Amino acid sequence: MQVVPNQLVELHVDSPAGMRIYRTRVEDAYDDLVIVGAPLEKGAVVPIRLGTELKIEFKLTGPDKEGRFSTTAIVEKRFRTSIPLLQLRLLGEWQKTQERMFVRVPVHLDAVVVPLQEGGEELPPQTALILNLSGGGFLLRSDHPFQIDDEVRISFRIGSEQIVSTAYVVRFVPGETGQDYGFAFLDIPEAMRKAIIQFVFKRQIELAELTREDLS
Repeated sequence: MQVVPNQLVELHVDSPAGMRIYRTRVEDAYDDLVIVGAPLEKGAVVPIRLGTELKIEFKLTGPDKEGRFSTTAIVEKRFRTSIPLLQLRLLGEWQKTQERMFVRVPVHLDAVVVPLQEGGEELPPQTALILNLSGGGFLLRSDHPFQIDDEVRISFRIGSEQIVSTAYVVRFVPGETGQDYGFAFLDIPEAMRKAIIQFVFKRQIELAELTREDLS
């Protein structure tokens, strides 16, 4: 198996602040080399040093092969062209990885989303409504016309915890007034993910108790 040009991939990079995940696009691939666009953050190139080992991961949804695949790679070269590029040398074979499954519960949470353009440009913040939530993502009702793979920065509160993360659109969901959007978290601190999972667990208990009261 080999990635192909224009394929979206994730680069999982260790940093002093913990694991960081950057989405980018494959520009070229041959043998055990993959050329990707240097990831951007707030419009600036992320400084990934030569010799850095990272995990490269992508998802297939076709009828022949489906699932997430990953391998380790090392940053071998940087190219300062009009589009900054990284040359990655793969260190192993592609392995299919188990997708993490998270329980999802219905909610009504106000959120602020900032749509992110290619190159890190930010559109004005806008309010939206989270309709369901899990440790892996959320369903969003928004007036913004999102497309698949569009990225946002989202902020919302659960109890006393303020959640701030990036996320990207993975599916369209027919809604009451048009189309809602299924998002997957992209770069969420593990402490915030754990807070969401705890919130979801408590919400499950609340919903179960309400169901028992309705039946009694």
